[in-house]
Amino acid sequence: MNIRLTSRLMATALLSLTVAGCQGEEPQTPALSTQEAKAEQQCIEGFEGIKNCATGRAALTRTKEGIAVSGLEDVKTDGISSEIPRATSWEMRPDIGGLGEKGQGLELAARDGDQVVSSLSIGLTGNGDQVVLRPMFTGTPGGSAYRVNLYQNNRFLGFQHYEPDYGVNSDWYNIHIRFTPIHIGFRNQTSSSFFDSISTGACVWSFRGAPGDFALDVNGKRLSGDHLEIVEQVKEGHYPYTGFSAIDVKAAARDFTILGESFVAGK
Repeated sequence: MNIRLTSRLMATALLSLTVAGCQGEEPQTPALSTQEAKAEQQCIEGFEGIKNCATGRAALTRTKEGIAVSGLEDVKTDGISSEIPRATSWEMRPDIGGLGEKGQGLELAARDGDQVVSSLSIGLTGNGDQVVLRPMFTGTPGGSAYRVNLYQNNRFLGFQHYEPDYGVNSDWYNIHIRFTPIHIGFRNQTSSSFFDSISTGACVWSFRGAPGDFALDVNGKRLSGDHLEIVEQVKEGHYPYTGFSAIDVKAAARDFTILGESFVAGK
């Protein structure tokens, strides 16, 4: 997976997504129709006791490899929701095939109850393996700015800064055939050091792959690494988010198997 990052205007539809801020507000009681829809969902116990529920037309099946998700036709509705105790960190190791066949991509969202606190869209452009990463962070009214960090073997290489209304153009190797091995993660940063460059409570999406899977242009120099982070920049005076209770993963793909999934519970 080779990723080339440049600025691009974020889609208007993403900006119009209605969410409350990343501030731990109490979720509204869902309507009766929503409660009934949830009651009809197919749900199974997954890795580490995580409750996995199918969404849209998706269906879940246990296999010797993990949990297979079928029926992924529409990236806006079809997928899997991982419900967990209130957590500060989550990671999934998926095996995804044929993501490019339907030309729709992948969408991720972190929720606290029904409240979406952060989302990330991986959209296909139709130009080879090129994709557009569109994050949404809500810790700052109107959307938080963010930066993209690049690492290799846990060594920080560099970063690029993006405003809330910008997305990231990327090249994702073999996205139309099959993902190379990858870990997808989300967390609310818990700083353990005064020198930590990521503020406490910032929402962070991350991707881990093989050496050189990702490339980032920093001050005119092209750098390659194995770990990419998309990090919210919470403005001073605003209250960052401190936990979440579910991760939604939606896709239009030929096959999708969860090989592993884990979380870190909040205090």
